[in-house]
Amino acid sequence: MSSIEKARQRLDSLEDCSSFEKMIETTALLTELLEPYRIQPTVVGGLAVEIYTRSDYTTVDIDVIISDRKTAGNILEQLGFLVNEKHWYHPRLLISNEIPNDILEDADLERVIKMNIGEGKNIYAIGIEDIILDRMRPCVHWKSTSDCEWGRRMFLLHFDHLDLKYMQETATTDGTLSLLENWLNTFT
Repeated sequence: MSSIEKARQRLDSLEDCSSFEKMIETTALLTELLEPYRIQPTVVGGLAVEIYTRSDYTTVDIDVIISDRKTAGNILEQLGFLVNEKHWYHPRLLISNEIPNDILEDADLERVIKMNIGEGKNIYAIGIEDIILDRMRPCVHWKSTSDCEWGRRMFLLHFDHLDLKYMQETATTDGTLSLLENWLNTFT
């Protein structure tokens, strides 16, 4: 049995799982299938927020940065996903996968973390500082209250482990320093 056939069977076994479990398992499968091509899908966006808030936040799709959209798209289609431009949708599992970019912008690749989700399966996710900064930008520049709320929640939840120097340096260049300082002043 080919690796794609095995992966399709694993996907079929997810039908009764929660949306979060389906998205995490699908990402782990995609990660495994892209490893031979030396491609590392990196979770960003809402699913990263869901991971870092321990599912307090919920999302409806998987956003992954993948350097080779064509190879990833071929694999997703072989797994039963239907394609619509840069979105792939699995009609039975009711999950969507998006590849918004082929490079991780506005984030430090060295901060991407590898997460073992059990049974030898892994996913890669944008670093905690970078996903917080990612939420701070629309909070400041577009006045997005939702992004403010979730950025602050992650900031408070992970405060003891944050590289604040890195965050301050990055916030200085992207216009979010005053928000970060405000959060620091109200928290410390």
